[in-house]
Amino acid sequence: MPKYVVGCCLLVLVIFASIAITVVGGSTYMSQIPRTELAKEKEKIWGHSAWSVHDPWMTGDHAPTLAGKGKVIFIREGCWWCHTLLPEQTQDWAYFGEPPLAGDVQGESPSLFGSDRKAPDLLHIASRNRVKAWHYVHHRDPRAVTPGSIMPAFKHLTDEELDAIIAFLESLR
Repeated sequence: MPKYVVGCCLLVLVIFASIAITVVGGSTYMSQIPRTELAKEKEKIWGHSAWSVHDPWMTGDHAPTLAGKGKVIFIREGCWWCHTLLPEQTQDWAYFGEPPLAGDVQGESPSLFGSDRKAPDLLHIASRNRVKAWHYVHHRDPRAVTPGSIMPAFKHLTDEELDAIIAFLESLR
């Protein structure tokens, strides 16, 4: 047998072993963090917004709610690139509210932390802006409600996708 075949087999074995250790070890570590009431409430509101080993097709108990689908669209459209869900430890706390604790994101996958903010923090957006119509207009044509905004228009989203994103934003209290 040629040497490169043995080497390729070992490489594949190492890659799969690394993935298995990451999945098992990562879930073991995260399960040690106690879930807060906020984390339990978010699971009720969002359902499951990411793939899990227990339900890979995300059906039944793991099916995402409308707000959970909105979180998936938030990730897919790259909103997390500019918006954070984690206020910085400055005067932001007075305006945006207290930052989450480790237990607040227990069971949430993926969590949407970011540190390179180019747009407002959205952690408590539902507490600050309760006008649903504003969100619809803002996502279709951001400069119509916020002149000078650098946010792109999301005219390509269907009405159902826009409803899902707005349900996600309304869940961020």
